[in-house]
Amino acid sequence: MEILAGQTKGSTTVMKKRRTSMLISAMAAATVVAAAATWGNRAKSGDYITGKVDRGNVDVIVSATGTVQAVTTVEIGSQVSGTVSWLGADFKSRIKRGQVISKLDSAILQAQVENQQAALANAQAAVQAAMTDIRDQDANVMAAKANQDAAPVARDDATDLVGRDRDLKDVVAGRDIEAAQATADAADARDQQAAAQVGQAQAALGQAQAKLDEAKAGVAQAQAELDQAKVELSHTIITSPIDGVVVSRNVDVGQTVAASLQAPTLFVVANDLSNMQVLAAIDEADVGQIHEGITATFTVDAYPGQTFSGRISQVRLNAGQAGTFVFVINSDHTVESRPVVLGRSLDGETVIEKGLQPDEKVVTDGQLRLVPGAKVEIKGDASEVKP
Repeated sequence: MEILAGQTKGSTTVMKKRRTSMLISAMAAATVVAAAATWGNRAKSGDYITGKVDRGNVDVIVSATGTVQAVTTVEIGSQVSGTVSWLGADFKSRIKRGQVISKLDSAILQAQVENQQAALANAQAAVQAAMTDIRDQDANVMAAKANQDAAPVARDDATDLVGRDRDLKDVVAGRDIEAAQATADAADARDQQAAAQVGQAQAALGQAQAKLDEAKAGVAQAQAELDQAKVELSHTIITSPIDGVVVSRNVDVGQTVAASLQAPTLFVVANDLSNMQVLAAIDEADVGQIHEGITATFTVDAYPGQTFSGRISQVRLNAGQAGTFVFVINSDHTVESRPVVLGRSLDGETVIEKGLQPDEKVVTDGQLRLVPGAKVEIKGDASEVKP
């Protein structure tokens, strides 16, 4: 059994430390011996009681209250919302790491997976369409370049014909010369148009390439969303992260769990109940007498009259509010630290003389893990408070 100690008020744990001291059997023995030496001639030796100075141990007892708990305790929750459809573990069930202990209704998440699969297929089709468009635009660019290469030849031929007709203007009719000039002008215009068509085809090819890149990005996004949907679907199957024993089950079949800001706790699993620890709060005035390795004894309410032993395995620093205080639960389920004045303790119950009002709810278990302002979940009544 290991005992952990911190620096706050409280106790079920009793810790003992040995220190050497001088024990004197009779009060003021040294004075008695001195008196016997002074007045020995006037009284009989039987008129005085003498004692022997001896060396012994004095027990210093430090008392504190605490909780007995497993060394390793894991709260198993759900990362997705849903309705509990199956439970594979119950109270005191021994489970193994990776064992399926609960399932949530997966119909909605399965539909989301199928929807993302369809979106991925649509994105992949868009990629194929963009690639086809690129091939078409590439063919248009090649055709435009071919026209651009042919247009200068036709333009030059038409220009040469105009020149020859003008040299032979005495034998060539003026109407033919004008027709040749018109043909040359048209050939020049076609040459300029071919150059413009090449530019337009190249621009269309660039747009098709951009659409292909966009379609590929859509595929990557659809794939990521599909992977996320599959992960969320896998979270409907809840497995144990450790070997251990179920000490708490907080859900039943048919119950809805809502995973919003905080994952709801479905099970609490203790790793090894044969190795327990006592987490106790030590008063600031006594913590200086506690150190790792010393022996300790403690009692528990479940076994009255029996005393168990262990050793201090760790002393933790827990700087906090001075004095004795309790955590009071507010209406919004947050806790506030309130100083109290303690009275007498009897049979595990302590009278609080000042600091609390009737019907107020306080945390009686797990308070060492709380800080002011933390939220707690109340199960049943105030005696079943869970931080």
